[in-house]
Amino acid sequence: MGGSARKLIVVDDDPVDVRFVMRAFSDAGSPIEITHAADAEAASDRLDAEAFDYILLDINMPGVSGMELLKRLRGRPRTAVTPVIMLSSSSNTADVSRAYENGANAYAVKPSTLSGYREFAEGFTRFWVDVAVAP
Repeated sequence: MGGSARKLIVVDDDPVDVRFVMRAFSDAGSPIEITHAADAEAASDRLDAEAFDYILLDINMPGVSGMELLKRLRGRPRTAVTPVIMLSSSSNTADVSRAYENGANAYAVKPSTLSGYREFAEGFTRFWVDVAVAP
């Protein structure tokens, strides 16, 4: 990507969680530019209009669930191989399995503290930006 900022779209209906994510990436000094979509429909529209390097996706949202959006994303040429990381409050093994079966690249349980979110952001950046080779 020639050193340009990587772009992450956070799809989550909980404004508090979204603030924690944005603050954590900022505190971690991450070079990632973050966009927020409050629901699956808004995310779909945004992903049709713009290319993102990563998608951080919540499962439980009103209307179309994150799981349903994940299936849609995998069926579209533009997002078929975009790394999707599920970030959910659910640690239910059925949710985890379903996420991977539907094409998620990773699954993490939402931290309960800002420092937990910071560790997530640091780990995310270390792996997805510094280590992984993007499609």
